[in-house]
Amino acid sequence: MLPARDGVKLAATLFDATSPLRGALLLNGGTGIPRQFYAAFAAHLASRGFAVLTYDYRGIGGSEKPLEAMIDQWGSIDQPSMLDHLARLHPGAPIGLVGHSFGGQVLGLADNIASVRAAVLITSQSGHWRHWPPGRRRLRMLALWWLLIPGLTALTGRFPGAWIGTANLPANIARSWARWGRSRHYVCDPWGKPFRPHNEQVTFPIQWLSFTDDPIAPYEAVEALRPYYPGASVERRHLAPADLAVEAVGHFGFFRKSMPRAGWDALASWLDARLQAAPARGQTGQEHQSEDPAACQHPTFSPRSRTASAG
Repeated sequence: MLPARDGVKLAATLFDATSPLRGALLLNGGTGIPRQFYAAFAAHLASRGFAVLTYDYRGIGGSEKPLEAMIDQWGSIDQPSMLDHLARLHPGAPIGLVGHSFGGQVLGLADNIASVRAAVLITSQSGHWRHWPPGRRRLRMLALWWLLIPGLTALTGRFPGAWIGTANLPANIARSWARWGRSRHYVCDPWGKPFRPHNEQVTFPIQWLSFTDDPIAPYEAVEALRPYYPGASVERRHLAPADLAVEAVGHFGFFRKSMPRAGWDALASWLDARLQAAPARGQTGQEHQSEDPAACQHPTFSPRSRTASAG
C-alpha cells in the first residue's frame, strides 16, 4: 500500500526491471479495472528493462474506499501521488506513462505531469455520448449517463456496472463519472465546465492507439479527446485486429495474456527511444501521424484544425 498525498492508502504493485533499467513507467488503468488485469503486460515491460508501477484508484480493488471519493481525484490526487512514488523508487530514471481508457483522459489533472517524458494511450476517449455513432450505441451511452448510473446507484447504493457489462463503482465515483458523461466537455468541474488545470504541461510525445472493433472507444470519441493535449506530439494509430495478428482486440484485449508479444514489444521499443531522447521539461512539438504500414488507412485529424464537442 502506498499513501496518496491526502493520506488515502492505494494498493500498488511494482514490477522491477529484470534487465538493465531503461526507464520507469506508471500504468493508469481504466475505469474500475483492478491493477491485476495489467500484470502480464507490466511483467513483459519489466523484462524489457522498465520498472512498472500499477495501482488501484481509490475506491477500487485493494485500495481504501473513502465514501466521499470522486472520480476527478483519481487524476488529480492518485495519479500525481503515484508519479511521486515512482520518482522516489527510481530516482533519476526517465519517467513514462501508459494510460488505458480513463487512464489517458486525465493526464492534465496531475500537477506534476511535466515530469513525464513520453506516454502511450490505449483506447482513451471522450465519454460524451455525442461521439458515438447514431443509433443503438449512442442511445446506450445516453442511457448510461442519464438513467442507468443515477437510477441503479440510487436503488442499490453503488453502481453495479457488471449487470450491464461495465465496471462496479462506489456511489459517489459513479455519480461524478456520470456528470462528466453528460457534459459536452467530458472532464469537467461540478458545474459542467471544462476542467483542464495542467493540460498545457502535456508537451511530451504520445503514441495513441485505438481499434476498429472497440465499441467502448469508437474512432470519433478517441479523436474528440485529442484536443485536450494541444502541446503534445501525437502519433495516432487506428488498428484492425489483424494488424496485431489476432481475431479481436476490442477495449480490453490489448492487455490480455493472449495478446501476441509483438504488439507489446513495439510499444516498449517506442517508449525506450522516446525516454532516452526526450528532456523531461520544456518540450514542444508538432503533431504527426504514424507512417507505420501496420496502421489502418483511416483518416486522422489535427486538434488544431478539428472542432470537437469534447474540447
